Amino acid sequence: MFGEDVTPATTVLGPGDDADVAIVGGVHGDEPSGVRAVRQVIESNPDLQRPVKLVVANPPAVASHRRYLDADMNRVFPGDPDSGARERRLAAALLAEIDDCGPVLSIHSTHSFDDPIAFVSRSYPPVQELAARLPIPHIVDPTPCIEGSLPTAAPVISIEAGRQLTEEATENATGIVEAFLRLVDVLPEEPTGGDSTYYTVTDAVSQPSGPDYELLVENFERVSEGSTVAQSATEEYVADEPFVPILMSETGYDDLLGYRGETAGESLSAARDTWGVDRPSDG
Repeated sequence: MFGEDVTPATTVLGPGDDADVAIVGGVHGDEPSGVRAVRQVIESNPDLQRPVKLVVANPPAVASHRRYLDADMNRVFPGDPDSGARERRLAAALLAEIDDCGPVLSIHSTHSFDDPIAFVSRSYPPVQELAARLPIPHIVDPTPCIEGSLPTAAPVISIEAGRQLTEEATENATGIVEAFLRLVDVLPEEPTGGDSTYYTVTDAVSQPSGPDYELLVENFERVSEGSTVAQSATEEYVADEPFVPILMSETGYDDLLGYRGETAGESLSAARDTWGVDRPSDG
């Protein structure tokens, strides 16, 4: 009924066909670092110890170099296979594609920050364990605020690899993919990394009104009450309480400045206490 655009593009590499590990790129078509990292894995002919599924989630948007065509795919999970919006159909198809996969890594890039950021839901403790061992300085739980995102709908580590359309983002993405594959025994050798601070997204912040505005704070640097966060010719956004800026930028969203958050802890154990997460029985 809707044509062939409802299927993510999938390749399985490694010995056997029964892959229970997956890497996803191209949820947003204008964020090429994930797709490039997936392609580099394919083209490097790695010595894979077990099969891995490599997925380009939104091929039509990737081909068009657009974030999305009908709806923001990373805000409509779990999707709807009968929807008239292709990203809603693709979201449902992607969840079906990775349903049998335990650890899943999804790669994005951002307008707001150079260093990698991981998003993991408090609902999936095993995913938190994996993220804590990756070379990523900031790990964020989006559960209280960002609805419809992939990491809140499935056991997925969602990575913002760096600033959009930069070589650094692709390099970061490729390094994180390799570390992830070592963690789950797809590649030989032990990974290195795992020194992170943990955060919780608390609410979204609307853009100041006016044609242009300036962001006056840095992401992940705590803002004091009374500080001017952003300003345009007609409006200022002044912090009414302290918070940590997360994914704030001048160009990243149609109507949002970004998100406010709080530090959850300097270790996974401390973050789980803040999130109210029970420890897995195996520790």
